[in-house]
Amino acid sequence: MPHATPGAPTNAGFTLLELLVVLTILGLIGALAVPLLGRRGGGAALTGASAEVRAGLRTARATAIGEGRAVLFRGDQGAFWIDRRRYPLDGAEAISVTTPGAARIAFYPTGASSGGRVVLRGSTARGEIAVDPITGRTDSAR
Repeated sequence: MPHATPGAPTNAGFTLLELLVVLTILGLIGALAVPLLGRRGGGAALTGASAEVRAGLRTARATAIGEGRAVLFRGDQGAFWIDRRRYPLDGAEAISVTTPGAARIAFYPTGASSGGRVVLRGSTARGEIAVDPITGRTDSAR
């Protein structure tokens, strides 16, 4: 039968709670750092806005798959919308959605989408994100 020696620690690992606290703190630091890095300049700010839009597109697709319903993504001046919720962007003065039909991209429960392009314009830079109609995945199209 194993015995612990007096004065020696009985467990050398981390608890699940300790790991979750550390991951939460790192997540908060990362969430606070992204907007601060995006304000450095025109190109850097647009890169940050592009990452936010790409994350928004992935969120819309995941919501459509998870909830089993169509989810709409659209853009306007300095923001994008997922269904009825508005997400403001730092670093993009204008955002537009180009599709064969309406100025929105629909994501379906299968993961597919209506496809199209999201165009971001900043003060000194421009970026494009393509959305594949078959897979619903995004790709930078500069």
